[in-house]
Amino acid sequence: MEKSKNTMFLLLGLTSLIYSCSSSADIKGDICGKYASTSENNYDYFRDTLQIKPNDDGKFDIQTIAIWSAAKQDDPERPNKNKKAGVWNNYGAGEIEVATLKVSDTTLRITEPMTGRVRIFKINTDQKTITQISADGAKTIYSKIAD
Repeated sequence: MEKSKNTMFLLLGLTSLIYSCSSSADIKGDICGKYASTSENNYDYFRDTLQIKPNDDGKFDIQTIAIWSAAKQDDPERPNKNKKAGVWNNYGAGEIEVATLKVSDTTLRITEPMTGRVRIFKINTDQKTITQISADGAKTIYSKIAD
């Protein structure tokens, strides 16, 4: 009887280990790719594109590869590039940042080295979206796009 209990616990442990490893590998494959978001404020329209790639350490490289904006109205006095309505300006690519995948709540986390502040990207593999929540509570939703 004792032997059958041990065997049952061993099988249960192996099954849960195999399931957790396979779901982690599935999530890693699902989240890699390019994601785009669109937004606006009172003055501008925005289009941003993120790229997520696995790196050699088992973590992920996240980079904003395109930051576009366009003014809603002409304003030659504005201090940035957005002076003419409808003209899209590219602000270039952002830095490559390293994120850690937390499988239990399906998030990518970037920890700022100097402040220890953590930026969280919530992943929804069913809807193929990533939601970034900024420090002020604003949400940016990125939808997966074809490469």
